[in-house]
Amino acid sequence: MNQPNPVAAVTPHPKIGYSIFDIEIHARPASPRNIAAYLPSSYVDRYLDGFLGDSTPNLDQRGGNDREDADISDNCVAASNPELIARQLLDPYGIEWAICTGPIYNLSTIGDTDYAVALASAFNNWLNNDFVPRDTRYYGVIYVAMQDPKAAVKEIEKWAGHPRASQVFIGSAGIVPLGHRSNHIIYEAAAANGLPVATHSTMEGRGITGTPTGNGYCSRYIEYHTGLAASALTNVTSLVCEGVFAKIPDFRFVLLEFGISWAQPLMWALDREWKSLRSEMPLLKELPSEYLKRQLFYTTQPIEEPDKTRDLVQTYHAVNGSNQIMFSSDYPHWDFDNPVVILPGRDNAELKRRILRENALALYGRRLGLK
Repeated sequence: MNQPNPVAAVTPHPKIGYSIFDIEIHARPASPRNIAAYLPSSYVDRYLDGFLGDSTPNLDQRGGNDREDADISDNCVAASNPELIARQLLDPYGIEWAICTGPIYNLSTIGDTDYAVALASAFNNWLNNDFVPRDTRYYGVIYVAMQDPKAAVKEIEKWAGHPRASQVFIGSAGIVPLGHRSNHIIYEAAAANGLPVATHSTMEGRGITGTPTGNGYCSRYIEYHTGLAASALTNVTSLVCEGVFAKIPDFRFVLLEFGISWAQPLMWALDREWKSLRSEMPLLKELPSEYLKRQLFYTTQPIEEPDKTRDLVQTYHAVNGSNQIMFSSDYPHWDFDNPVVILPGRDNAELKRRILRENALALYGRRLGLK
């Protein structure tokens, strides 16, 4: 295991005034061999040949995925150099805690379950033992392959004692919605070990999953990316209606890169349906929205941006955003969230502080031993 570089006291950005908790940095290995070193020998050549197992919609994202200086500086793969990330992101913005979610969200799209399980283990070793220790501000995640729930539970239990493992990390796309009963033992294991579960968008329509929309494939990236909220709607509805939140009171679920504005009308719809169809949801003892306002968390990137800030603030409050929304820079993507410009104005100062710092500390602080 690498020894962490010493870090001086974090200096807050002068326009913010306090240190920040960033819950999403897309850390990446500098070379495929960093991962291959942790794979069984039977999978090494397969991985080094570039085969992760997923297909692609081949949609053109204009300008690429990453900011140009993250690719070019120090001649390294974007987000593969911990020191460069610190210089470009942590130091300038006063980020004191940063969760490295890593680069793979496709595990549940891979048809070869054994290979997916092996990849999860390899990436966990690289991220938590090689990358995260390079800076005391970094924290890792625990990847699991949802195709094999028993193997996923073993992986959680293997890494649950790691002091820098912040949460279980799963993809949003698979062969069944996330609330399906086959996944419940994964969520139970996470909750039992004090670990939230986070899911990340953008693998819908790949590999063994269905089409990215209910009506097939889109033609353009803007259609696909805007429509990712539909995946959140499906998965959150599944988690509620299959009783996951009610069955596991300590279960906490984090949505990465799904937006927020869809959540309020979903709560309205679920509450209305529950009043008429309670027999289909026998585990729920209160309105579905009450579970979501306690156990479902959102991130700021990519956030909807109405012309009037007050409209956004109203949406935040409708979903208990003062407790449930957390800051995610989404580094090294070119459209990363700049914490300085989030929620301008004195009227929003307390809400901004909670989003940039306090909500994540409340969710992850006890688990990670943070103040």
